[in-house]
Amino acid sequence: MRIKQRELIAKRGEIYMMSGINKETTPLVMNERTWTIFVDPSYVDDKNKVQVELQEILGDQMITSWEKVWSNMKNMYVEVAKNVNYDTVVKIKDANLKGVGRKETSRRVYPAGSLAAQVVGFVNAEGVGSGVEGSLNSRLTGKNGMLKTVTDVNSVPLSIGDDNVEIPAQDGEDIVLTLDENIQRKVERVLKNSVDRSNGAAKSASALVMDPNSGKIWAMANYPTFDPAEYYKVTDASLFTNRTTESAYEPASVCKPFTYAMAINEGKLDPDDSYYNYGYTKVGDRIMKNATGTENQVGKRTFREALDHSLNTGSIQALRSIGGENIPKTARTTMYDYLYNRFGLGHTTGVQLYEATGKIYSPQEDEGNAVRYANMTFGQGMSLTMVQVAAGFSSVINGGKYYKPTIVAGTMKNGTFYEDDEPASVRDTVTPLTSSIMRGMLQEVRSVNGGKADKPGYNIGVKTGTAETYDESGKYTSNKTVVGAVGFGGSAKEGAMPEYVILVRVDGNTLLWGVSNAVPIFTEISNYMLEYLRIEPVN
Repeated sequence: MRIKQRELIAKRGEIYMMSGINKETTPLVMNERTWTIFVDPSYVDDKNKVQVELQEILGDQMITSWEKVWSNMKNMYVEVAKNVNYDTVVKIKDANLKGVGRKETSRRVYPAGSLAAQVVGFVNAEGVGSGVEGSLNSRLTGKNGMLKTVTDVNSVPLSIGDDNVEIPAQDGEDIVLTLDENIQRKVERVLKNSVDRSNGAAKSASALVMDPNSGKIWAMANYPTFDPAEYYKVTDASLFTNRTTESAYEPASVCKPFTYAMAINEGKLDPDDSYYNYGYTKVGDRIMKNATGTENQVGKRTFREALDHSLNTGSIQALRSIGGENIPKTARTTMYDYLYNRFGLGHTTGVQLYEATGKIYSPQEDEGNAVRYANMTFGQGMSLTMVQVAAGFSSVINGGKYYKPTIVAGTMKNGTFYEDDEPASVRDTVTPLTSSIMRGMLQEVRSVNGGKADKPGYNIGVKTGTAETYDESGKYTSNKTVVGAVGFGGSAKEGAMPEYVILVRVDGNTLLWGVSNAVPIFTEISNYMLEYLRIEPVN
């Protein structure tokens, strides 16, 4: 009599994504049935036969040497091959080799290829993962079971005995992502084409598309990318990074809408108020200038015009409107409250992915001085992630409601999609009136800077940004820039809210500009979204 015990492997949860506006789903990561082949040396009675015939069947699929297999004849379990397919298993079964067993396993397959690779991620042999495979590992993993059977000397199970035990395996959850297959594929194609057309000027590009009225992320794309089925062949580990959540950066003037929304919401600024723009301003011991190319804007300017032409002096003056010329601690405290607590910048959002925290210095820290806060009005001197910016910006233009960004739409059970409850807003950031004013200002920015490329009959608003990066000495340099564009689109019907938000980031190997390197990406994705969501134009 022998007691045989084997583990019942839980099926790892599969991953799906949305496909189309009718809430259909499509597979993104599936399980393929495979087997692990093992040898029980203690039960083998013909070593030569087992070695010759099994070697002939498995060939280069062998993962160990025969010397190691036979090193301890008391062993009851030595794995000799993994991820063996059905045809090979049939050959092994037909060979009827005593002491050779098989255990059903599975491996991940990707019906959509490399689509959303950084979002999907992987889990390696050590259980270390990236993307959803890593961040939601506890939900996907399941729990293995166990089968313990009493057999006779010929391995025939006996039906009696207290040693017969079966604990069923508990399979992992099948998770459906909010990503839309069609939007994701379009965004990835646009990013690739943009980087390729730059002739080496652009190092990488990322984009995020979300529903500003729920926080659901429809696309989260990065280029260059990789094939998750062959992640182990990747030599550049940076390709695994989902830059939309894991890579903090200085977004530059993309952040100016936060500054203006704050000042307007505090009742300290009206868009038609004016100030005198000298092209520069002094804060503490620093001289801060507008971007190159704005020289003809010197003179009396309204704050609308300051945003239209992305004048740094305008955003600094907006902060001064709260507390005075010297940007005292009271003004900085108000700004910190808006950026950190209301708009959710500088800390993790809670999206179900690995996140970088970013950093915003509080006025309580030595670094949280007037100079830094003046820089922060135009998105420098702090580090944020794209998902933080997109979620905060959504609240600025959606009526003032902050939604926690989400990548999980629900679960699949027996082929049926069970959608999670519709997300509720977490908090109010600005008033509906402030939000309406900001939408109008951003639409004006768009009309002044490239709006002719939009499909007619819609409300489109955009703000660009061009951020200097640090050189080897730790000083800002314009030789390499990170550029971006954030914006919204939707119906032009009276009272209609924006229906999508797009955030673009392009990292340069050289000097890039938001208006020429990020805006075309925004425009192509935006025009696609208008058609895809079937938004009717207003003539």
